[in-house]
Amino acid sequence: MKKFILPIPLKFKKSFYHLQGIKKFERIKGFTFIEVLLVIGILTILAALTFPLALNFYKSQQLDACAQDVIQILRRAQLKAISAESDSSFGVYFDEIQKKYVLFKGAFFDPEDSDNEEFDLPPIVSLKSHFSEIIFSKFEGEPNVFGNIILSSDKDSRIININKLGRISLIPVSPSYLAQMHYRWRNDDGGE
Repeated sequence: MKKFILPIPLKFKKSFYHLQGIKKFERIKGFTFIEVLLVIGILTILAALTFPLALNFYKSQQLDACAQDVIQILRRAQLKAISAESDSSFGVYFDEIQKKYVLFKGAFFDPEDSDNEEFDLPPIVSLKSHFSEIIFSKFEGEPNVFGNIILSSDKDSRIININKLGRISLIPVSPSYLAQMHYRWRNDDGGE
């Protein structure tokens, strides 16, 4: 089937301005002031909506990293005690006020010991525990105390559990479990 093309008269090929007798002005390329304001307004609204989400994500990532760091130091103290490094037990001291934790050697925490390794908590993370130090026994690696360590940042928390046998784990947190833990701690029964 052949296509039939109508010839377009030459006068219709001219521009609209030429047909109307209006002189065509050269258009200056660029953005108008209103277009710039509109783009700035849209970007401002998007930034205002995403900033709280990004801040919450940052705090959550800081809390996760801090929880993993504390678990790593607890396991390191336990492994040093099991291997009887320097023929000694090892432990971790938690300072809730100065927001730090310390890996130490020996049967008790000595703040003046030069072998202590100090680690600071991020400023947005707080620590809560019923014990200020945990010591792992030489060769067995069993803890002298057991329970939970709660790391919190605003409304988000991570719970590190140390059981009687020395198993160190991160407990998934539900709001009801966290409320139960806070209730137990207010009543000072230790949550055991």
